[in-house]
Amino acid sequence: SKAGLMLLPPEEAWLFLSLYQSLIGFAAGRLGGVEGVVDVKTFMSASLEARAKARDLLLDNISLINAFVEKNPDNFPEKELSYVNKWEHFVRGEFFIERDLNKYTIFLSEERPPKAYGVLGLTDEIVDMIYRPLPAFVSAVLLPWKGQIVCDGLISIYNIAFGRGIREGFTESYRKAKAQGIITSLEPGWLPKPPKPARVPKTPAIERFLKKKCPKTVVEKSSVQHE
Repeated sequence: SKAGLMLLPPEEAWLFLSLYQSLIGFAAGRLGGVEGVVDVKTFMSASLEARAKARDLLLDNISLINAFVEKNPDNFPEKELSYVNKWEHFVRGEFFIERDLNKYTIFLSEERPPKAYGVLGLTDEIVDMIYRPLPAFVSAVLLPWKGQIVCDGLISIYNIAFGRGIREGFTESYRKAKAQGIITSLEPGWLPKPPKPARVPKTPAIERFLKKKCPKTVVEKSSVQHE
C-alpha cells in the first residue's frame, strides 16, 4: 500500500458505495429482481456473483438513474444525488491492469490504439484485489467520481499468465497511450493533459558565447547533431 494514495478517502468510499448499492438495489427491484436481489438490503447480503449480475442489469438499463434520482428511496441529500447522474458515463469492458503508479492504477483498454485510464480503488487497493502479479487481464467497470475514476470493486479476473514478449508489448502500449495523455476523468468534455515535454538542458557557457558572437557556427553545429 502507498499511504492510501490510490484509494478514495474512507468517507468518500463510504458515500460512493452507499449511493451505488442503493441505485443497484433500486434498479433490480424495478426490473423484477436478479439472483434474489430486489433492493439494497438483498444486494448487500448477496454473493459476489449475484451482485455483479445486478450491477450489470443496472448498466444495461442505465436510464433508470433518472427514476432513482427522482424517487430517492434512501433520502440522500440533493448534492449527493448529483454525483449519481454522472454514472451514465461509465466505461465497462475488459482491461489489462498494466502497472501501479503513486497516484492511481493503470487500466489499458483493449481497443486500438489503447487508452490508459488512471483508476482509484474504493476500500481496497486494486492490486491487492487481483492476487496476481501485473499485468493482469480483467473485466471491470469504471465510473466517474468527483473528477476522478474509480473501479466499483466487482472485478472478474482471468487466470492468464503473460510471457515476456506480451508483457513488453503491454509496456509499449502503455507508452503510446501515455503519450496521448492518461485519462483520469470520465466526465463529458474532459480532455487529458499531454505529458510535460522533456526539460531542455541549459545551454553550456561556451555555446552561449558562440551563439552571441557567431550565430552561424552554432546553427551548423546543431544541424550536424540532428543528422
